[in-house]
Amino acid sequence: MELLMLDVRFAVRSLRKNLGFTAVAVVTIALGIGATTAIFSVTNTVLLRPLPYRSPEELVLVWNRLENANLARTLVSGPDFLDYRNETTMFEGFAGAFAIDGTITGDGRAEQIMVGWSTGNLFKVLGVTPILGRDFNAEDGTPIDPQVFLDPNATIPPGALILSHGLWQRRFGSDPNVLGRSIQVDGQPSFIVGVLPADFRIYLPIDAGMPTNVDMWRVIPIDFSTNPRDAEWLTVVARLKKGVTVERAQAEMDALAQRLREQYQHNANEGMRIVLNSMHRDVVEHARPVLMALLGAVGFVLLIACANVANLLLVRATSREREIAVRAAMGGDRGRIVRQLLTESVVLAVCGAAVGLVLAWAGIQILVAMSPGNLPRVENVVIDGTVLLFAAVATVVAALVFGTAPALKATSPNLVGALKERGSDAGGVRGNKLRTALVVSEVALSLVLLIGAGLMLRSFAKLQQVEPGFDPENVLTLSVPLPLFGYRDPNQRADFFVRLRQRVEALPGVADVGGVSPLPLSGGDQYLVGSYGRVGVSEEEWTSNKADYRAVLPGYYKAMRTQVVAGRTLTEADNQEGSPYVVVVDRKLSERTWPDDDPIGRQLQIERFDVEGFDIERVTAQVVGVVEPVNSQTLAAAGRETIYFPYRFFPWWPVSLTVRATANPTALINLIRNEVEAMDPEVPIANVRLMEEYVSDAMAQTRFTLTLTVVFAVLALVLASIGLYGVISYSVRQRTQEIGVRMAFGAQEGNIVRLVLKQGLALALGGVGVGLVAAFLLTRMVSSLLFGVTATDPVTFLGIPLLLIGVASIASYLPARRAMRVDPVRALQGK
Repeated sequence: MELLMLDVRFAVRSLRKNLGFTAVAVVTIALGIGATTAIFSVTNTVLLRPLPYRSPEELVLVWNRLENANLARTLVSGPDFLDYRNETTMFEGFAGAFAIDGTITGDGRAEQIMVGWSTGNLFKVLGVTPILGRDFNAEDGTPIDPQVFLDPNATIPPGALILSHGLWQRRFGSDPNVLGRSIQVDGQPSFIVGVLPADFRIYLPIDAGMPTNVDMWRVIPIDFSTNPRDAEWLTVVARLKKGVTVERAQAEMDALAQRLREQYQHNANEGMRIVLNSMHRDVVEHARPVLMALLGAVGFVLLIACANVANLLLVRATSREREIAVRAAMGGDRGRIVRQLLTESVVLAVCGAAVGLVLAWAGIQILVAMSPGNLPRVENVVIDGTVLLFAAVATVVAALVFGTAPALKATSPNLVGALKERGSDAGGVRGNKLRTALVVSEVALSLVLLIGAGLMLRSFAKLQQVEPGFDPENVLTLSVPLPLFGYRDPNQRADFFVRLRQRVEALPGVADVGGVSPLPLSGGDQYLVGSYGRVGVSEEEWTSNKADYRAVLPGYYKAMRTQVVAGRTLTEADNQEGSPYVVVVDRKLSERTWPDDDPIGRQLQIERFDVEGFDIERVTAQVVGVVEPVNSQTLAAAGRETIYFPYRFFPWWPVSLTVRATANPTALINLIRNEVEAMDPEVPIANVRLMEEYVSDAMAQTRFTLTLTVVFAVLALVLASIGLYGVISYSVRQRTQEIGVRMAFGAQEGNIVRLVLKQGLALALGGVGVGLVAAFLLTRMVSSLLFGVTATDPVTFLGIPLLLIGVASIASYLPARRAMRVDPVRALQGK
């Protein structure tokens, strides 16, 4: 330990003598360590850290796969849920849930909240205990008869509520006496029985259709045995028994799926299978490719930084050859000298890591602020013990990577030459093979990053050119959640929106008003997928045809500027009680169903949820119009066929108004709020956003990946250029006498410039060659992140190398200019 401390003190003194070198090396290391640590901290939180539940490795998500409909995974119906719970032996428990906008009144202004509805055992399955009050019990889940629910004069018994920690703080001021308090939720008297921990979130994948920020939880008041088997609406999470693997449980579910296909015609027609996935795997699967790509990119930056510092150390070692030779001549052991030089590298790395952690902390704040909304748990990203351990390991590895080769090179036997003050290098680039290899590696790595950034940039440009099927400019969107229990009459709900639309349309500054459920690009489409087919279609074709269902208010297509291909759109008359069933379909569905015929006036069978019978019924509707397809789920894919029907067809879905303004749409917000309050002060408006924001959010993940990739690529390019400049500059200094001789014998400035540029371009071309091969292999791994371009896009693979060669030429030209100014006389004199 004493010897180590002696080495450290000597290293500190040595580095202090050359503060310029030390500062450059520390900053270079800090950039590499800081960027790597910041990305790793996000990766650690999102991908590696277990979900915050009891024994999270035992939790699985349960999906149905409908092979005949080509749906990889869907939600689960009530009867299927009961079968899974009652006919399996390898599970500790099953829980189902869904979420929908709700309204809370009392104790302040009416407010829209996200209400999670679940089976009473959800928190037991997850292993979560309320910090205040109790969990749900058997009495909280008493089913409500559908006929009682539809009777506006019937009394609905009060429901039990468990609040999220955030709602408890925001709405009730963290009042510890909140338990037992009665409030109105969706027009139903309800009482609070518990408050959840501050860190509780319901983490689910995007296609589960459930957000993370659920404000309160209630028990689903439905007898699942009365549900139709073809109505899939439950997100199901299950806990395996101790020691049971996912593979064993999957085998049991495979056998159960086979029995259900034999027992129920619907399951057979759908080709239904049951799929179990680790809950953690499903939650992070969409984020994994992005974060792994970024982690690989930032790893390249760290390697380039190490190569740069190694080059600096090699140059410094050359200037210290006489010092090292004297120590060796006086009996200094080579291993002892190598250890001393490695200690200097470690001290440099530690100083760089210290600065890097500061940069990492700042970088994390930026990453969290710019991260897409679907990146799970990003709000929990911190520099914790795991991240510090990673930074420590990265620091040590970096020190060994950039310190070992220079240390060995510096102590290579050449005592006589060094003591005569003659450098051991042969001069020029050829005589510095290690520095040459490092620079070639830097150029190659930076080329890979630049090509990755180029592909992402091309993808983003293509994504921005996508026509989503509507014009988002000047469109204001907002939801008006009618209380579920306060507006139990379906006609009452539909009439509310008819009147509201008319009132908003009369406001100054409003061009057009419509409404839709759900809003394109807003998520939550998982629940709204149904079958369709021509009259008399076979069951096989019926089950294989799946379309997005959209309930719309008149004026929607005009407000969104959706192009009408044929026929007409839905009108006020179509949305009246007793009107015949009519639908508008998109062009994709029309071309698939009637490829050679005019669809207008044709009959189409679709699904409709019969509230009174609490069943899915098949009804016949007339096609009155065809519109262009709309990108409803993502800009990167057109999605399924779409069927639009009047909102009165099923008025239980929450509707979003789409208001096109003549000028500034945000100026309409207060005017619309006043109209809603005039109609019913207990009804809030919420989710007030511009349609352009939804389009922007749809590009958020691509924009996030692009921004970071470009930052890392530019950083890599700068570091590689500095490394190339350093090598060529050092080579020029070594060859000063040679250049002087050439000039004394008549060499022109142009000849000298070409000589130096040739050396620089040779290094750059070597790096480009290696980098192209690496990029061709590695970019295939990120093909899933690209849109509109291939992983071997020729424009990128031709343009980026030219850009890099141009930058390398500039980096080589600067030392070349210095070479032109060499005084032959002074050079020949060794000055």
